[in-house]
Amino acid sequence: MEVVEKLYQEVVLRHPLGVPSGSAKTAIWPLLSTRLIKVFETRSACDRDWDRKHGNANPPEKAPGFYEDGLFSGANEMGFINGAAVGQTQTRPDSSYLVDVKVWSYFDDGVRSLRTHKKYRWRVAARVISENGRFVVDDILGFKGVFDPDKAVYMSNMLPKGCKGTHTLSN
Repeated sequence: MEVVEKLYQEVVLRHPLGVPSGSAKTAIWPLLSTRLIKVFETRSACDRDWDRKHGNANPPEKAPGFYEDGLFSGANEMGFINGAAVGQTQTRPDSSYLVDVKVWSYFDDGVRSLRTHKKYRWRVAARVISENGRFVVDDILGFKGVFDPDKAVYMSNMLPKGCKGTHTLSN
């Protein structure tokens, strides 16, 4: 599907880690559903709450949640992707579509893997819906080992981790 291809072109170009901001947000937001944008905005507010409460911590602390993950890709070395190929589309019983995406990276923590020459490969699936007469990405399914080592998880279920609405769970 074209919207998934466009999304991953932007992800590969901009390498958003965490909630997209700046030019990444400007490029990616029009490709997402209203529901998913709201989930991102709520997570962003939670992170701002954390920063307000913990901004002067020494050493700096990261908010609880997904910071080891590339939201549109995977965890750790898989977060900084440099390629994606959109595969088959499945029609779901709820009239949504699940679009297979193969993703890869030649990087270790954002630095080309000269030492290991390792190519990381993994799969995700974009859930696509029709909204206001156009197709948009409503979620990303990370298969086992992508967002969670033990099970498949939708990104929208992972984003609120460590938050209660717009506030962090810990002080």
